[in-house]
Amino acid sequence: MIAVDTNIISAMLRGEDCVLPNDELYIPYVVLAELMAGVSAGNNPRKNKPLLDSFLHDTNVTTSPGLTPELLPFYTEIYGYLRAKGTPISPNDLWIAAECMYLSMSLLTRDNDFKSVPQIILIEKD
Repeated sequence: MIAVDTNIISAMLRGEDCVLPNDELYIPYVVLAELMAGVSAGNNPRKNKPLLDSFLHDTNVTTSPGLTPELLPFYTEIYGYLRAKGTPISPNDLWIAAECMYLSMSLLTRDNDFKSVPQIILIEKD
């Protein structure tokens, strides 16, 4: 199972040529929140909400049960590391990285900010 970042799912829902791996996909909690907010505030929620719902109900997709206290040490570790290096990332990306680290799960992303987080394994997508 691999975690998938918002930018990958958004590209797929926009119809971009975005081939997802055959692995089971995991949607981190913050990614789920970003997707739902983006669809709700976007230009065409009536069209995009059913697309997102269909994707999320696919049998190969698992969504996070939510942010739990067990994530806090991982968030803290990544935050401290990035702060010491002078390479902060957005709070949402920090939570996504913490959830991936906690679950020992690779992250499929197009976001270069995650390159500064050695605590997680990236699967980069063009």
